Amino acid sequence: MKRLLPLLLILPLLFSCTSLGELVRSQVEGMPAWVSSPPSRSGQVSFVGKGSATVEYNARLQAYEEILAELSVFLGEDVRAEYYRELTNTEKIADFSLQIINEHQRTDTKGVTTVYLLARADQQLVTGRRSIIYQYALERQQQISALITEADRHYRENRDTEAIAHYLQAAILASAGPVLEKKHEPSALIDRAISYVKALQISVRNAESETIQATVQLRRKRRLISSRVLEAPIKAYFTSANSLGIRYADSLLFNTASAGSFLFLPYSQLIDSSGVITFSLFFEPEFADAEGVLDPALIAQVRDAIASVEAEFVYERAPLFGSRTLLAEVHEYAYDGSLLAGEVAVNSVAATLEGAKIAVSVVELSEEEWEDQAEELEQRYGAGHLVITGSVGVVAEDRAKDRYISVAVGQIALRDTRTGELLFSSKDVEAVGSGLTAVASRNEAFQRFGSVAASLCIAALLSP
Repeated sequence: MKRLLPLLLILPLLFSCTSLGELVRSQVEGMPAWVSSPPSRSGQVSFVGKGSATVEYNARLQAYEEILAELSVFLGEDVRAEYYRELTNTEKIADFSLQIINEHQRTDTKGVTTVYLLARADQQLVTGRRSIIYQYALERQQQISALITEADRHYRENRDTEAIAHYLQAAILASAGPVLEKKHEPSALIDRAISYVKALQISVRNAESETIQATVQLRRKRRLISSRVLEAPIKAYFTSANSLGIRYADSLLFNTASAGSFLFLPYSQLIDSSGVITFSLFFEPEFADAEGVLDPALIAQVRDAIASVEAEFVYERAPLFGSRTLLAEVHEYAYDGSLLAGEVAVNSVAATLEGAKIAVSVVELSEEEWEDQAEELEQRYGAGHLVITGSVGVVAEDRAKDRYISVAVGQIALRDTRTGELLFSSKDVEAVGSGLTAVASRNEAFQRFGSVAASLCIAALLSP
């Protein structure tokens, strides 16, 4: 019994250590005991960071990062970005009364330095922050639950896209901090949103290629319940040209409203004469909110799901006047009113129309008045043509520093020589050009005039 008494006195000391094996190993390896068994003190919390690198400074930064990682786990919130600069610059975090109180370094035979750092923080401050985080998590859970309830209501009302939007908003909210239930994690909420997306189908019906009209429907694939999807935003993507003939990606936003469908009309006279219109579910406001908050991989999954239910409408606008030849002539005038021999304006008209797949033959007419031009055209090319005629002249010239500026005004008209009918008039079109010489600035003004005037004329030549 006497031999057993000293052993009983030693046992509490042995079991007070976190790990006797680690303590012994640290002593054998020449490391301080706190590396493997951080000391616990009343009212304080300890964190140990370790970093290894060939450069001591980099090893120290790794040790700081590990301390921040341990602190984040303790708090239940990732605070690494919030406190990284403060800890690495001052070795303290004021919000928790945390400071580095001890360090140990060792370098092995390969030149790798390992840095150990011991930090202590005020237990009341860190647990207080943890309580706040938990309270925020409770509030976040209530908000997420409310969004899910709203989403389910929208689904019952056949407003599936509203339900999807609410699940996306819930996922964004869940990404802002810790959640208390697995079903409220961002990935789970995104999976639910994707399941709703993939259950939808966009269809194009009663398509009229020549007039670019179609009825677009959004329906549920399963027909056990009402299939129409109401109040759904759908965006149409296509290619158009601006008044200068530059093509760009165009789009229009539609809504299925109470019918679950809408009539697509391009509303753009300068839509490509032939091409593909893509209809896609529209959630860009939600994606904008998700940027920088939601995991990019989750955002990509949603975009892929949306792309899988897109629909396409292939179209080709038809010329209103069939295969009849289109002739074009535009007279150009200098600032002093003299007739120029250039063809910049008419070539620009032709290029713009040919960009819309309208074939044009540039002609040179000696006459300037339409009655005389009509007679000349019939004599030279016969009857039954469509003709664009017009004129453009410089009305102002100026100079700014090393550049010349020209303002040109003109108009073109489209006529049918068979009937003499005026089919289109651009009325006055003003264009401004600039260049290193007066001629260059004038030519640019003429080129822009031709492009704008021809763009206005396209609607009269192609089916709407």
